[in-house]
Amino acid sequence: MPFVDEFRALAGRFSGQLEFDAPLSRVAYYRIGGPASVLATPRSLEDLTLLHEAVLLTGCRVFILGWGSNLLFPDEGYPGLVVRMKHLFTGVEETGPGRIRVGGSLGASSLLKIAAERGYGGLERLTGIPGSVGGMVTMNAGTHLGEIGSILVSTETVSFGSGSPVLEKKIRIHVDSDFSYRKNHFLGPSDLILHAEMVFKPEDPARIKATIDELYQRRKATQPVDLPSCGSVFMNPKSAGLHAWQVVEKLGLKGHRIGDAQISEKHGNFIVNLGSAKASDVRALILLVRERARTELGIELQEEVRILT
Repeated sequence: MPFVDEFRALAGRFSGQLEFDAPLSRVAYYRIGGPASVLATPRSLEDLTLLHEAVLLTGCRVFILGWGSNLLFPDEGYPGLVVRMKHLFTGVEETGPGRIRVGGSLGASSLLKIAAERGYGGLERLTGIPGSVGGMVTMNAGTHLGEIGSILVSTETVSFGSGSPVLEKKIRIHVDSDFSYRKNHFLGPSDLILHAEMVFKPEDPARIKATIDELYQRRKATQPVDLPSCGSVFMNPKSAGLHAWQVVEKLGLKGHRIGDAQISEKHGNFIVNLGSAKASDVRALILLVRERARTELGIELQEEVRILT
């Protein structure tokens, strides 16, 4: 593709990693996905600026990738630039009493480890959620203990690939209406989260660690963590008074398989990759569950997983 040459020309000035025709299966939890025309992993704000300028010049498609834990990439790949935000902003610092500023690229497991070491209570609600802080904010990730939106104070973002020639940082102070179940209502399609400020309650580090360990053990016992997946596939249909996994069980679809994609026998809201599943296999299972839930139970299921086309 002609636009690729513009990114190849950045090689001498780019401190991160630039890859071409890079298989997305390598960077997604699902281990599914064809090649991206360009896969860029920036390591500095200067890298991000170079990519931003190249996007404005070429007009190519752009996708911002965190840790790839809630995504299904297409078998055909992605004809554009994928910006992998895994190493750029990963720090944690206290900004005041009961507040921390966290890098958007930091993984949830790393944040929880720090919380257990320093006594940051309240972050236990993120236990077992794969992916980055930026990804969790984007989808308002949470567990039965609560959602990240309820402890978020502010976010620092840039509009990557937008019309502005300069990457301008913006700070947003959050209100309750910024979030709903598994959704945010403030990020634009080109917004990229650099940092997030959260509140915490000072607590005994040993107690926090014990809670996190217990939650991890429960997750290991109830979810298919040993196989590639995207985590929960469907949002819970709250109007039906059921969890999504209960809907799947009512339909008798646990263990159902198309190709190498299977509805987990351990947890009905997981579709796992048994080894060589294709995106088309996963999509077919999703469609099957949705159609049967609608026709047999009168329940409309919505995907939690983001399906890239």
